[in-house]
Amino acid sequence: MEDEKGDGNNNNNNNSNKNNNKEGQDDDGTTGSTTTTTTTTTATSSTTTATTDDDDRISKQTKNAGLKRLAELSLQDYQWRSDVWKTNEADRQVEQSLARMMGEENASYVRPMDASERSIGPLGVWEKTSVEWLSQVLEEEARRAEQIVRLGGSLVRPMDQLDEDGRQLGPLGQLERRLVNFFESIRLSETERTKNAILRPKDLDASKRGPLGEAELQASQALQVFFQSEQVRAQLQSKIQDSIVRPIDVPGPLGDFEMAVLQIVKAEEQRQQQYKAQLQDEDGIPYSPATRYRPIRPMNANVPGPLGELEQQATEFVQRLTQEEKQRLRNIQKYLDDNRPMMKSRSTMLGTLETIVVGIVRAPILLYQIVRRVQTLLESEPLDEIDAEILLRLQQQQRQRQQSKTQDDDDADGRNRKR
Repeated sequence: MEDEKGDGNNNNNNNSNKNNNKEGQDDDGTTGSTTTTTTTTTATSSTTTATTDDDDRISKQTKNAGLKRLAELSLQDYQWRSDVWKTNEADRQVEQSLARMMGEENASYVRPMDASERSIGPLGVWEKTSVEWLSQVLEEEARRAEQIVRLGGSLVRPMDQLDEDGRQLGPLGQLERRLVNFFESIRLSETERTKNAILRPKDLDASKRGPLGEAELQASQALQVFFQSEQVRAQLQSKIQDSIVRPIDVPGPLGDFEMAVLQIVKAEEQRQQQYKAQLQDEDGIPYSPATRYRPIRPMNANVPGPLGELEQQATEFVQRLTQEEKQRLRNIQKYLDDNRPMMKSRSTMLGTLETIVVGIVRAPILLYQIVRRVQTLLESEPLDEIDAEILLRLQQQQRQRQQSKTQDDDDADGRNRKR
């Protein structure tokens, strides 16, 4: 029995050792799996980071290549535009030289800016200014595109591109610099206001006050002047009870506005009185609404007033514009007459087409003229004997004069040969 108990104890000890060994193996396996997972995650993160860097680099290279290609196309477009502009300008200078040689003030033109200095109008001045500004923009963009190509596609902002002398910016660069300075001043002023816990932008120091502060300061000053003038008017009204103190009686914005309105009203009243006086002088009857209405324009009144001055300025502008366009229309007609395809290049398609169209249009006219001439000849009568003698005598005299002139020319040639 004891032997059997000892054997049972030994079996239990062996089973417990096997279980312990299995538990140890399970613990070792779990630890190994955790270590392997951590290593795999780290490697995956490194691979993802490397892939992201590669994608960013490839994207940047693609972007630079696209920008470089775009800059090259811009340079080609600039070269084409520059050649066309130079050719047109050279042709224009030649035409002006020929016109001056022929005694004309200016060559025929189509564009308003090509008019002479004396006859150029508002449209011509506006077009000339716009063309000069656009030419500067094109030159600036060409320099910027050239620099982008030279840098391999890196972006160059207009505000970072100087002119050929390296002294000043182009139009787009100046515009961008102003916008950048404007928003930067707003950012700095708002940062300073937040840092110092200042509520209103106008309360900042003058050296740190930005555009918002300046705008608020001007608005508050205008409102302050308005309130002060109204306070003064209220004080005067409290002292004077018999009459009303009008805004025009006190310096201020409302007073200036009322004064302008009164000037318009007085000018219109005087214009109406002038109209009544004109009717009485012409018709000898007093004015009444039933009489005919022949208005006097504000600009033609004895006292023009603000409306008359405004109408005078508008009328002068329209007259200058009308005169400019009439002159340009005459020059366009002259230009079309001088540069007809059938006269200058008949062998081209336009010249051939115009020749055919003109022939088709002129054919009925020529046929009509032939018919009229034949009809006139058929209706004509024989000349009288006296008229026939007079006509014969005139032909003989003309023939003699022609022969004498020929003889004189021959004698002069002979004397010149002897000499």
